[in-house]
Amino acid sequence: MFYNTDNNVYGGYLSDSWESTGNWCTDQRAFLFKLYSAGNWKPVKFPYVIKETHFKNKTHGPWFYSLTSMYSFIKTTNKPSSNYYNLDTSSLFDGHRFDMKGETVQSVANGHNNVTDLEVNQVKEGSLDDELDSFWRDSPEWSPQTFQELKEFVANYKPFEETKITEVNILLIGPAGAGKSSFLNTINTIFKGEMSSRACTGCADISPAQKFRKFRVRDPTTKKHLCFRICDTRGVEEGVFIKSEDLGFLIDGNLSDNYTFQLDSEASTKRIGFVEEPTVKEKMHVVVFVLDGSSLDVLSAGVVSKLREIKSLVVDKSISHLVFLTKIDKLCNLVEKDVSKTFKSRDVEDAVNNAADVMALPRSQILPVKNYEKETTLNTDINILALTALRKLLVFADDFLENQYDWQQIDM
Repeated sequence: MFYNTDNNVYGGYLSDSWESTGNWCTDQRAFLFKLYSAGNWKPVKFPYVIKETHFKNKTHGPWFYSLTSMYSFIKTTNKPSSNYYNLDTSSLFDGHRFDMKGETVQSVANGHNNVTDLEVNQVKEGSLDDELDSFWRDSPEWSPQTFQELKEFVANYKPFEETKITEVNILLIGPAGAGKSSFLNTINTIFKGEMSSRACTGCADISPAQKFRKFRVRDPTTKKHLCFRICDTRGVEEGVFIKSEDLGFLIDGNLSDNYTFQLDSEASTKRIGFVEEPTVKEKMHVVVFVLDGSSLDVLSAGVVSKLREIKSLVVDKSISHLVFLTKIDKLCNLVEKDVSKTFKSRDVEDAVNNAADVMALPRSQILPVKNYEKETTLNTDINILALTALRKLLVFADDFLENQYDWQQIDM
């Protein structure tokens, strides 16, 4: 970790062992980071993207591909008369191995590496990844029987019958790369019985979705679509999201499938795909905020502010809503090795508490989810976690429909 003369603090993390083998190595858990910018707390995590991450030198400690100045502890040295060390800036935060999210050496370190101090800390494994003695939330039985019961519930689900609609609309909203499209692919995978990629998935801060899409999931055993549609839209990015007017129209059911967002213009009722008088069938019936559990601590203030603004709009429209906390396998080794340990993981519990604070929601409305990502075959525990979350979604959608029906009866 570097402390430079402009009060910037930045560095990198390796989960690999400290060795001097004299070769390049790859650590997919490695990341670079900045903590302070000009003395102000502005944390950003720059995750691993591709190829080698660090070099294990034979004469001194390892250094990162994009932090070649970290020649840790070559014997001893005295601080120069200038009171700082003028370290190398070549390839410093160049983005060749790590996703810099648009940042450069200029934005991270003011374009130089004149440091007053350099620290190397060891992160000891243990307490943070420990398995709790008891469940922090009631846990399902992780068995094939539970999976079949959940799958049957979803397959047999019918919307609140008094409304006479055939399917409910589930709207996914969240930062780019949080796992919105991956959740759809996970549910489709479960029912298809094979790995599916119906929706394009993105990564980091790049959202692949420029259109509003409504996806149905087909049950091959009945050859019929299930009674819900998962609605995917553009990810929330720093300074970039669909217009508030468009979001309101989207929630109210004015926007049809394949509607294209125009980020540089105001919403227009004359645009192709605009529904003038939507019915309850076209409305969004439940909203899910999808958050990456492994990067909650580095969500920018701008993105958090936008998510809360969207939540306020959802509340004003009396729509049921909750949070999916994704990528929980990246939070701790415990869940990465065994998804059934989700509700005994201290890290997942902490992330749920953090998400509840970020979104100002009860913890019961924060649901951990592990989407299919690196897997090539189906996993019963992943299925159970996803279907448990989907079941609650459908119950929440019925809550909204029941409220709508009651209000209609009062108005009659």
